[in-house]
Amino acid sequence: MAQRILLSRKIFQGFLLLLACSLLTSCFFKKKDTAQGAAYKADLLQAIRQASKIVVTEHSSELDFVVAGRSIPQKERVYRTVTLSQRHRDNFIAIVEATPDETQQSFSGCLFDPHHTVYFYVQGKLASKLDICFACGQQQWDATKHRPPSSIIESFSSFVKSIGLSPEREWEELLKKKS
Repeated sequence: MAQRILLSRKIFQGFLLLLACSLLTSCFFKKKDTAQGAAYKADLLQAIRQASKIVVTEHSSELDFVVAGRSIPQKERVYRTVTLSQRHRDNFIAIVEATPDETQQSFSGCLFDPHHTVYFYVQGKLASKLDICFACGQQQWDATKHRPPSSIIESFSSFVKSIGLSPEREWEELLKKKS
């Protein structure tokens, strides 16, 4: 019995030592993953450059229409729309290019509640749509399979402000005013 306890202790100590070594190794030698973030940026830059028209909207979301836990079917309300000029496009490109490539590794646990959408048109037809939720710091874009850079939301915030829109607003109050 004493030998079993001693053996169990040795195994447990070995396990703890192995765990400590692996944690230390991962902390000291962890390389930053940049491949996915860089690929996302390349896809986004290509979409900006190839688009014949880019439109950014600030709008309601489905969650704005939830009352007492029930969703009331409503049509999305667009509060403001900006069609990008060449100057705006150049600024968008510069902001995306300046975004570090480090790939996003963590994701918010909150509900995705986008109030901004970027529409990319090619030859008059919608090519892709990028939804942005500044509240949870997430985005969904149907034109890439790559994970975004970790600081892309900050970049999108700078871009949205540069075209006169607001990343954060009192969305429920705005909806009441527009009713």
